[in-house]
Amino acid sequence: MHELVHVTIEVDVISIDVPETEHGLSMRDPVTGRVVIAVAATPHPMRQRSSIAHEVGHVVAGDLDRDIRLAPGERSPEEIRADAFARHLLLPLDAVHHRFASASVVLTDLSDLVQEFEVSPYIAAIQLRTAGLIDGETCTAWSARSAANLATTFGWGSQYRALAADSSVPRAPQSLMARAVEGYRRGVLGIGELASWYGQSPTELANELGTAQPVDGDDEWDDDAPLFLDAEREEPAP
Repeated sequence: MHELVHVTIEVDVISIDVPETEHGLSMRDPVTGRVVIAVAATPHPMRQRSSIAHEVGHVVAGDLDRDIRLAPGERSPEEIRADAFARHLLLPLDAVHHRFASASVVLTDLSDLVQEFEVSPYIAAIQLRTAGLIDGETCTAWSARSAANLATTFGWGSQYRALAADSSVPRAPQSLMARAVEGYRRGVLGIGELASWYGQSPTELANELGTAQPVDGDDEWDDDAPLFLDAEREEPAP
């Protein structure tokens, strides 16, 4: 999901260690114009994906361009719209209809949707109800299930644990890291700091990247070179 957002809308996604109650937010740098989405590093991979998709909903709707104060937990129209965007992005109704030709949907089918599309049972149940394949009572019951429970019950627990391990690890923004690596290669950024960002040992990272080449007097890289580029001009911001 991090890579998809980075490639399709040129927005970096960062995963950070925050309290369990925090899910995600989107921010724009007023100087460079760069937009970054920050989400919680969490052992709940489906939650992390829905948090990213929710924040993408805010970005593409232009919520960052308007003077809107979105309080955490508030069910404002913007939050409701972003939730709907996330559901349809992660599990389109066309995909649900294509998979199920009739209304004979059982719990195994819910598990299959959660596994294949990596969505929460809550999102999958809502989409099944919206598609007219289950009733409200079934939706409520299935929404209360956890992805971990379905994975263990229906035999894909190992896959779920691998997803959980990946979503638990903090992740730096891709554009920032690419720029930081270039800074190291130019001799501007130390290997120790870069290794800290990557979560690797300095020796291991230095072996992978090779020897830094210090900048000369005519190089655009110096001690003040910004790590983020200007979003419009694709060159260092002043």
